[in-house]
Amino acid sequence: MAVEHEAQQKRTPTVVETFPVVGISCAACARSIESLSRSVPGVQRAEVNVATATVTLEYDPLEVQPADIASVLREFGYDLVQAEDTAIALADAAQREHRSLDQLKIRTIGAAIATVPTVVLGMGAWHTQRWAILLSAALSSAVVLYFGRQFFVRAWSQIHARALAMDTLVALSTGIAWGWSLVAALIPAQLRALGIEPHVYFESAATIVTFILLGRYLEQRARLQTNAALLALVELQPRSVHLHRNGVLTDTPLAAVQRGDHIVVLPGERIPVDGVVLDGQSWVDEQLLSGESLPVAKAQGDRVYAGTLNGDGALVIEARAVGRGTILGSIVRAVERAQSSKSPTQELADRIAAVFVPVVLAVAALTAVGWIVFAPDKASSLGLLSVVSMLIVACPCALGLATPTAIAIALGRAAEQGILVRNARAFDVLPELTHVVFDKTGTLTQGKPTVVHATWYVPELERRDYARLVRAVLERSTHPLSLAVAQWLNVPAAGECTVEQVRGRGLRAWNDSHTILVGNRAWMEEHSVELSAESQAAATEVFVAIDGKLLLAVWLRDSIRSDARKVVEYLRSRGTALHLVSGDRRDVAEYVAAAVGIEHVLAPALPQEKQDYVRRLRLETKGNVAMVGDGINDAQALAEADTSIALGSGSDVAVHAADVTLIGEQLSLLIVLIHLAERLRRIIRQNLGWAFLYNLVLIPIAAGALYPINGVLLHPMLAGFAMAASSVSVVTNSLRLRYGM
Repeated sequence: MAVEHEAQQKRTPTVVETFPVVGISCAACARSIESLSRSVPGVQRAEVNVATATVTLEYDPLEVQPADIASVLREFGYDLVQAEDTAIALADAAQREHRSLDQLKIRTIGAAIATVPTVVLGMGAWHTQRWAILLSAALSSAVVLYFGRQFFVRAWSQIHARALAMDTLVALSTGIAWGWSLVAALIPAQLRALGIEPHVYFESAATIVTFILLGRYLEQRARLQTNAALLALVELQPRSVHLHRNGVLTDTPLAAVQRGDHIVVLPGERIPVDGVVLDGQSWVDEQLLSGESLPVAKAQGDRVYAGTLNGDGALVIEARAVGRGTILGSIVRAVERAQSSKSPTQELADRIAAVFVPVVLAVAALTAVGWIVFAPDKASSLGLLSVVSMLIVACPCALGLATPTAIAIALGRAAEQGILVRNARAFDVLPELTHVVFDKTGTLTQGKPTVVHATWYVPELERRDYARLVRAVLERSTHPLSLAVAQWLNVPAAGECTVEQVRGRGLRAWNDSHTILVGNRAWMEEHSVELSAESQAAATEVFVAIDGKLLLAVWLRDSIRSDARKVVEYLRSRGTALHLVSGDRRDVAEYVAAAVGIEHVLAPALPQEKQDYVRRLRLETKGNVAMVGDGINDAQALAEADTSIALGSGSDVAVHAADVTLIGEQLSLLIVLIHLAERLRRIIRQNLGWAFLYNLVLIPIAAGALYPINGVLLHPMLAGFAMAASSVSVVTNSLRLRYGM
């Protein structure tokens, strides 16, 4: 047991990566790829997103590498695209997808050229002539076995992976129609001797393949637009940079750049890395990341970010983060992760699609038995047509594409608007919000408080030395109040100390000479620091004590965001109950709540109390609760809510704990997000409604349900056209999300 425990401790953490996959032609391919990937030792999880043609893999790097998984998938017609950089991988995958689309176009045209004379021969007056039958056999064989060979290759991979899907149905239906026709064409006399009429259906087999190839071509061409927004983000990073190394300036691929390298960015070029300006002055357009419409002045020592646009000056930059490590790279990764996450609606559709094909095969078998039992004289003709039509019309592509395609497009559209959705589940929750809980500082307010009053409790001659020590403590915190007081002190920091941050209270610092406390009134009272009675209305208090005695009291106010009241009024008009929770004093919280129009206030509140408040709302109201925050002390409440939104200006902990990040720091983006979620819900309902209606109506007709009533049967050619049209219609309907908000 000890050895086993030691082995577990030494076990390498798994790696989670997302890779583009070329060759995903329909929703059902996902289960094949997932099953094949999981069959590789060392792979613990595999999730495919059909709409974006990507697979998210969790694997043990000591047991398996992506190249091993790629080789397994390649055997079954899927190409896993590997690259060190997200931009390179996505661009490479896009190029391969376009090449694959071109090849599919050629196969479709070739199949159509061979199918037209096959249909003419099968429908013309000479369709019973021996030469016409043999020529039809040759032409349809070219269509089925050459232009449509991918269906059979994929069907074999699906059978091997025990994930029966669309290609299985297409291969079965066309294989049955073509195989039976070939037997009937080669040995008609022997079949007649057995009492079986040798009907041939070469035109049906060829037409099915052609229609499905055409539908797949149109579907894939439309689906390439799904990743347009993500690719647009990726393409903001240049593929090469001007690298200044050892006194020589050379053009170098971005993938070869390392931290610490010096890069020259010329006027009008995109900045390729996150870094610090070493030399030069310019204006940089940072609207992509900050939402600020005006360019920002940059000079020596200023931070710059990948994807932003340099103005009229040349800059020399020291690279601090490259590729996936940049802020832009983190945005791309977050969108990828969100696209790989599945909403409850999508999970339900996936479960239905997973059992759909086996059910269809069972119904097809019952259909064949029914024709043999109740109409044995027509079983080899009309019965065969019914089985083939049903196998074709029942392909679950529209059902499988209905949700993921729409979600992927919505994620890209959100990213274009400055909204980063990490968890697709947020789209299910947002249209039905019953409660929204807001943090105050940095969420409803600017998060940049200013000092309105301060009182020192030491003689003026001693203040400067104390101020330098206090500033050294405050600069170790990212809290807006700490930063505001540090700026107000307006002295350089001095002195080394150890600093501990206590959530909901403040800071504790110490060195060889002093113990320093910085925080709210409760924090001082916990340490028995005697406070003055002085106060300021609706202002936030920050006290500083040294060695147990009050040193400084500061009062700050934070200006309310200009769009906060607009957001609150919008949510109230929807009937949403609004709450404000804050670690600040109650009078300050109530002042902000009254200014924007929020009824319910909890203050002061520790992080755990914020979390408990959100939990109580969820349990007592049975509704959907959203938490909107931006700080470390909001992280627990963000994680507790049904969905969570963080402002991009907030702390890393809050941003990473949230389902959604408003990158542009505009609270009004919440309105845009809710509108998008509502449009997405309507589109998904339309898609699913069409997919279910299509199958509900056409499967019984294809099986021959109307034949006893009025002699109507669904011809396999029409079944192929209907199946292709259903998939294309779902993708096209989803693309409407790209336009209008």
